[in-house]
Amino acid sequence: MRIQEHLKLSGAAAVVALPWLKQEVWIPFVASIGIDVDHYLWHAVTYRTLSLRAAIRYFRRADPPQLAQQRLFHQPVFLGTLFFVAAWTRSRLLWLILAGFVFHVGLDAIHVTQMRRLKRTLSEQAGHMCPECGQFCDTLQLHTVSYARNVVDRYNVAHFVVLCGDCHARAHG
Repeated sequence: MRIQEHLKLSGAAAVVALPWLKQEVWIPFVASIGIDVDHYLWHAVTYRTLSLRAAIRYFRRADPPQLAQQRLFHQPVFLGTLFFVAAWTRSRLLWLILAGFVFHVGLDAIHVTQMRRLKRTLSEQAGHMCPECGQFCDTLQLHTVSYARNVVDRYNVAHFVVLCGDCHARAHG
């Protein structure tokens, strides 16, 4: 899921939570966006660069690897540990941070599920043949043709095609 989508959905959740959280509503909002710092830290350590531009370019490429090390703060062990520390210390701050993290991870889970559904549906419709080069491929890759401005329309099949790995890499230049 793109950062813009996380911002929109986290902002909407913050507006909904505002009557209950009042001035503390910014804590889960920032946490729900800031959780992705683990991707940047992994990139900085792995590629020995602090360049945010290089990290964004890496994660925007066609099918970047999804390694557990990149998603440290997304892991159930990390979230479970944070849950127990928040419960043990009775820290409202930690509970609010955990709420933001869990909201973000929930959005990621929905995104992954929807993208798998799209990939399966479009691959079956294409008969596992790349529409660009005609090559048969057991595992076609999902390529975004256009991004929906409306978050609700995000997973419409009209915004995607499936391509073989070579054509997908060429599509990303």
